[in-house]
Amino acid sequence: MSTGNEVTERSSLLERDLSRPNGVVQDYPIFLRVCHAPWGFINQTTLVVIRGLILIYLTILAPMLLDYKLYKRQDGDSPLRIIFQFSTITFILLWLYHLFTFCWSYTHLYYPDLDDEDNTWETALLRKMSPPEQTITSRNRFYFSLYYTVSHVFTFINTFIFLAVIVPKGHGDLPRDRQRGGGGDDAGSLEAGDFFGHGWFEPFCVLNLWGYTSLLALFEIMSLNSIKRQMPVHTHIIGLVFLLCAYLGWAAFGKLSIGRAPYFWLDPEIVPYKLIFGYCALFVALGPAFFALMYGLIGLREELAEKYGSPSQASTPDGSQQGDQE
Repeated sequence: MSTGNEVTERSSLLERDLSRPNGVVQDYPIFLRVCHAPWGFINQTTLVVIRGLILIYLTILAPMLLDYKLYKRQDGDSPLRIIFQFSTITFILLWLYHLFTFCWSYTHLYYPDLDDEDNTWETALLRKMSPPEQTITSRNRFYFSLYYTVSHVFTFINTFIFLAVIVPKGHGDLPRDRQRGGGGDDAGSLEAGDFFGHGWFEPFCVLNLWGYTSLLALFEIMSLNSIKRQMPVHTHIIGLVFLLCAYLGWAAFGKLSIGRAPYFWLDPEIVPYKLIFGYCALFVALGPAFFALMYGLIGLREELAEKYGSPSQASTPDGSQQGDQE
């Protein structure tokens, strides 16, 4: 059993022979590829620093967004409405992704060989922070590949719904003073010509919830990991569709339990049932659509990195490119 931590700062991901006993080439685990940037100018030390700064930023941002969501509630709204909002779930998924990847990158660089006989609490903590152990038959690679996909596709969907549906339909919360009532759907403040007219806090939260997170996801895909295109494609699409449908069920449960839907288009008191079904179908269809976008971005990064980037983005030893999770 190997943790895959043998690669050091100055070594390529693909310097070792990865052939299985039966001669089938096995690619490096996705847990290792997330610890190596595809570009030569981002070495592992720089990558750890960048990931640490991102994690700190998201961690400091979290209570600010919580405060924003709480005071943006309509009068009489339950605070529990926040847990049913898609933007809340998306942010948590993205924060957890950056927590995992920072821990793995840090231990992979600074503590690649932990003593199995050392049972101190420091070593036990570092062992928990290290990339997961691997076996040939392990499905952990696929599960993390799906999580990587979901956390980033959900982020893109969150931004798209806000910009393409919520804002054009006029259901976003307008900037207002805290002492005044108001609030609305899972959206932010975008009053034309007055976006920055109510201080910095509301625009800052809106831009982070529905804008900067997608830019961060794009930066992660293109610059901070060497993860290859997701395989098998159909399994990732099925997983995305299932989880988006699961969210719709969670949102419906929220409507029944607290009396408020997270989106206006999920509320039969605002939108006819026929339109609700159409909105739900569009919402689910966004999963495969943005998966295709993410898949294309990864392919573009692979092609560019093969020509101009780090050796870690190259093909496997026999010249073929294998999926990360198999």
